[in-house]
Amino acid sequence: MGTRKTNGALEGHVDVKDAYRMAQDDIRTLLRLIAEETRMHAGYAKKSGLHFGHVGDLGAVRRSLVEILAQLAQQDEQFVWKRVAEARKGKRA
Repeated sequence: MGTRKTNGALEGHVDVKDAYRMAQDDIRTLLRLIAEETRMHAGYAKKSGLHFGHVGDLGAVRRSLVEILAQLAQQDEQFVWKRVAEARKGKRA
């Protein structure tokens, strides 16, 4: 049986528990990197002068994250947007 790369794991060389753990670890790493890049983006925006191009960058990332969260939660995107709105209200209180 040949090996095939699937979502970062080599099928036939990694069992399902290891593949799941690897995916979890990779997701944690990616989330940390996203947080770092978001902070760096804010620095670039401040340095170059904030404009709607910067807002568009973050809007595209936000839409992707909503889609990802909906998939993980096994809900529709409206469910995620509702939770985002609730979190916004909580920050204002």
